[in-house]
Amino acid sequence: MSKEYKFYGWNNADVKPVNEAYEVIDNPRVLYDILSEVWCRQTCAPRMRDDWSKDNMTLGQCSITAFLVQDIFGGKVYGIPRDGGNFHCYNVVDGCTFDLTSEQFGDEVLSYEDNPEQLRDDHFSKQEKYDRYLFLKEELDKKIKKLKLMKYVDAAAKGSIDAAEKLSLGYYDGSFGEKNLSKAKKWALYASKHGSSAAKELLKKI
Repeated sequence: MSKEYKFYGWNNADVKPVNEAYEVIDNPRVLYDILSEVWCRQTCAPRMRDDWSKDNMTLGQCSITAFLVQDIFGGKVYGIPRDGGNFHCYNVVDGCTFDLTSEQFGDEVLSYEDNPEQLRDDHFSKQEKYDRYLFLKEELDKKIKKLKLMKYVDAAAKGSIDAAEKLSLGYYDGSFGEKNLSKAKKWALYASKHGSSAAKELLKKI
């Protein structure tokens, strides 16, 4: 592990995605890297936006991030009680506790034991929070599409028929962005020549 992170639990955050749609996110550290390009003033809690900056990018991002983490890795979301009846949210997955947004507290030591579970229905009853969660998810999904495309192109170039099949289907249905039938046909021809029945069926539709 060459890179060091500053969020709580980073060194033990080795859980894998349970949601196939996010299979390219190997672990929470990878997710943190991606979200570092997504967190912004718009995803920050409104009461904290005046203090948000790229240097303090996790400020006001805890609950929507924690529930997005839950979408990807499963587990439960817990909350550390804060002033004003608020909770700072973090994740526990298969006994692994980590907090992608802990850096906003600087040197303050937070307690990650014996905290109440947080439910998305309670948090998302606030429309503005739910809207921020959806925006964060949409922006993450855009990044994921690009990562998937890069991963499959690289694997297909190295001879992976499964990757070539996924490329053909992705270009056909537009899951990488816009549809591209010429590229779909190119990869379907390649995959079908090497035994992909799904690619052969796709060629009949193109």
